Amino acid sequence: MKEVDFKTYKLLKEHKEVSISKLPKSVLNSTVFKSLVSSNIIEKIKKGKGFKIVVRNQEAFNNFFSNNFPEQSNNNTKSSNIKKYRDSKATQIKNEPIFLIRGFKKARINNLEIDLMYYTENFGLFSTKNPTIETDKVCFVENLDTFLKAEKIFKNGYIYLHKYGRIGKSSIQNINANNYLVFVDYDFNGLDEYLRIKSVFTNATLYIPYNFDELFKKYSKSLNKNKAKMSNAVKQSELKEVVKIRELVAKTNHFLEQEILTDD
Repeated sequence: MKEVDFKTYKLLKEHKEVSISKLPKSVLNSTVFKSLVSSNIIEKIKKGKGFKIVVRNQEAFNNFFSNNFPEQSNNNTKSSNIKKYRDSKATQIKNEPIFLIRGFKKARINNLEIDLMYYTENFGLFSTKNPTIETDKVCFVENLDTFLKAEKIFKNGYIYLHKYGRIGKSSIQNINANNYLVFVDYDFNGLDEYLRIKSVFTNATLYIPYNFDELFKKYSKSLNKNKAKMSNAVKQSELKEVVKIRELVAKTNHFLEQEILTDD
């Protein structure tokens, strides 16, 4: 069940009858709603020029409601979604951003001096949520596998950041560096991530290898459904690096994965 279902059935529970025009079609067309009608728990009846939905069997409807929406809470967490809707993804949850960090020098993270070389060499990475970072050079890396090998390309001068999930503007507001490099897949999603980062750090640059055209011709792969959609930001961008990759991907229906650059 989703939040729209909860609101619909709560409305019926409180008012006993509701004009059908006030109910969302997604609920009206659902298997659950049709089952309630066929079981005579609720009924669609004519009223004036329209129709209304009436609760006919109040006890059965109350049982249905309590079984499907067991606990009501004002919290907005995955746990509360399960309790309220029996579905952790029923409503969008605002999570604290979690960043994975690699590096080979010290950086100021959350107001503490962190020896990233120690953590990188002994544990593979350092991690924190909601970070404030002060350093010289930052490289945002889209994919986890590439993040773990990025120093093969850029050596030890950068602090490498990989966010769990997509990067949002608010999650990087407290990162303060002199140089920002963005290393992503060469597709529409990668370009969108680059533009989000660049909207916060105007001096951010997109990493494009010197032999990009050769690599694209030799190793690019077909776009799948999830990667074929272009955001408005990508469509409207006039940045030359975005235009170059956007037009190439659109023309060929292919994209290049960043992992080819860290090939062992």
